[in-house]
Amino acid sequence: MTKASKMLVVGAAAVALCKLSQNFVPAPAGRSVPLGAAGAVAMLGAAPAYADKIDDAAKKLSVESYDFLKKIDWNSDIYADLPGVPHPVILDAIKPVLAMGAAMDGAALKKGVMAHVKAIGSVDGKGVTSLEDYTAINAAIGHMVASVPAYKALDVYGAFATTFPKEGQDYLVSQYGPEAEKAYKAFLEFKDVVKR
Repeated sequence: MTKASKMLVVGAAAVALCKLSQNFVPAPAGRSVPLGAAGAVAMLGAAPAYADKIDDAAKKLSVESYDFLKKIDWNSDIYADLPGVPHPVILDAIKPVLAMGAAMDGAALKKGVMAHVKAIGSVDGKGVTSLEDYTAINAAIGHMVASVPAYKALDVYGAFATTFPKEGQDYLVSQYGPEAEKAYKAFLEFKDVVKR
């Protein structure tokens, strides 16, 4: 169903709801719900114009990076700590992440949380979720990030730019070379779509 037809259905439902509610509970004297209000209500639930582009970019990112994701040993202890980075520094870096989360659109945030909840159900013995669930997570994260001002995302980037050690980057490249490079390139393309 296209966006226009979805909007039409939502608008029609809003009008029907307004008419239905008038049948059960009369409006206060001299007040009625104008027909234009139904359209305004419908627009509140409308996805931004870039929504399909983010979903498309998330699908491409997921396909391009899934081999990398599958090769990682997610059960390794190496992901429990950032070598050489004191825990207070990591906690400081997390502050802008939490601030960004607090600024996100509530519906997008909820969708992201629910995508993660669903993905936990498809995690295999190596700690990898299904491609379908991975794609849903990436799409949800794209919409979450797109819902905040760009400076919030830049604050997060800045916090981790100096926190994630070069040794960690070198380790990923040494272990996963071409897959890591392919995933990184796909991520950069995804980032460009989300920030528009």
